[in-house]
Amino acid sequence: MMNPAVTEQPPPRRRWWLPSVSVVLWLVFFFAANLSLVRIMMIASDSDACWHWQQGNWMLQHHAVLRSEIFSHTRPGAPLVELWWLSEIVMALAGNHLGWGGIVLVASVVCATIVWLLHRQLLAEGNELLLSTMLTLLAAAVCATHWLARPHLATQLMVVLFAWQLRWFNQGRTTPVQLLLLLPLLMALWANLHGAFIVGFVLIGVYLIGALVNWVRATGEQRRSLRQRTTVFLALMIACSLASFLNPIGWKLPMQVIRYTSSPLMMGLTQEFLPPDFHDPGTLPFALVLVVTLLTLVIVRPRLNVTDGLLLTVWLALSLRMVRNGPVFALVVTSILAEHWNVYLNTAAPSWILRRYRSLSARLTFINRTAVARGLPALAVIAMILVLAKPWLFGGQPLLITELPSNQFPVATIKFLRQSPNAVHGEMFNDYMWGGYFTLAMPERKIFFHSNALVYGENIFRDFLRVNGAQPGWEEVLDKYRVGWTILPREHRLNGALSQRAGWRLVYTDPVATIYGRNP
Repeated sequence: MMNPAVTEQPPPRRRWWLPSVSVVLWLVFFFAANLSLVRIMMIASDSDACWHWQQGNWMLQHHAVLRSEIFSHTRPGAPLVELWWLSEIVMALAGNHLGWGGIVLVASVVCATIVWLLHRQLLAEGNELLLSTMLTLLAAAVCATHWLARPHLATQLMVVLFAWQLRWFNQGRTTPVQLLLLLPLLMALWANLHGAFIVGFVLIGVYLIGALVNWVRATGEQRRSLRQRTTVFLALMIACSLASFLNPIGWKLPMQVIRYTSSPLMMGLTQEFLPPDFHDPGTLPFALVLVVTLLTLVIVRPRLNVTDGLLLTVWLALSLRMVRNGPVFALVVTSILAEHWNVYLNTAAPSWILRRYRSLSARLTFINRTAVARGLPALAVIAMILVLAKPWLFGGQPLLITELPSNQFPVATIKFLRQSPNAVHGEMFNDYMWGGYFTLAMPERKIFFHSNALVYGENIFRDFLRVNGAQPGWEEVLDKYRVGWTILPREHRLNGALSQRAGWRLVYTDPVATIYGRNP
């Protein structure tokens, strides 16, 4: 007879009403983005979401990809390469049906899914639930500093998927066929969603170099398997390169991305392309990931394989070079940290704190095994759509209002211009942060400049800076572009200069914006 002491324990009774920790994380981040002031921050940090929405509208109306600049009077008809056309169409569809709340809804689904996927990966690799949850939340905190309703969210999502699948193939968890089928398909999608699909090639390149180094160093039977792995990564690089050409401009897209990221104009103008400023409180989550990484190297002392060492080194360097790479570093490094901390916490000499940790983790793991309510995210999305779609379905105002704040954007000023269209004449000079807003709020008025600065080129950018800073020669620039009126924040320095010029008059002012126009 079998000894009862060694008989397997019966599986825990399943609780159909209880969501797993992974699902709970999804729900928390989804509702936090939609039901708090975070939803306003996601659309109002700048006006980029406005021109993305408007460009998506144009493409929906014309059934074509936008290929030239249509919103400005400084460079009308200039060639335009859409690095995110598919994301803009999704934004326009959501915004046209559900307003700004619909755009936040789409963005929040992507953000919550990023967290859910990372947590699921850590658990699937055998890491403890409590450790996986803490490290996932830390990575999410880094990503959240860049969680805006803009196309770059697609890159964070694709980074999780690429890093997961590449790591698992390197560990023998997936087959070459699975890798070569999935990632090129994702690359084709990524190349149409956001221009940072180049990140995928950096990830593949790191794994290719790691496999090549291991192959050169290996002997005997290992050499053959490592050669095959190197061949697979090389084939994957070629397949993904060809897949990235499946976009409206084909092979020219990667060249445009390289031109975009190598432009001193864009690198110096955009805050996200600058190195992190550790005096800024917003960099605290990224600094914490750096601290945890350092503690891992000092306390755990992992024996990193070549590939993991390269991933840490390459993405640490890139994240210190550019703020936007911080989330990529966090998403890539989290699985490496989890692997080695999991071994350390299970093998370290027991202490009071460690015993409490293991006990709590064991209880949470047992409860999580009983949780099988998987459909709650779908119900949450449906419920939120009903909340946002009240005007569409039943008429009236939505139950949850999401609008651009009128104390940050010149909403009242736009109302004045619509009521008094003859109050100003000639072309506009606008504030940099409001350029995208004007393309959406009053597309009939052509702007001087907006944040897609690469379209305008360095000469127009320098002209803009000269006027914006009221530097010597600013009047000649306004004459050059036939500017007849300006719309700027109330405290803007140019307003003071215009108030002293005989040829200009105050047309309108409110607590947010001021309009000056040339005298008739």
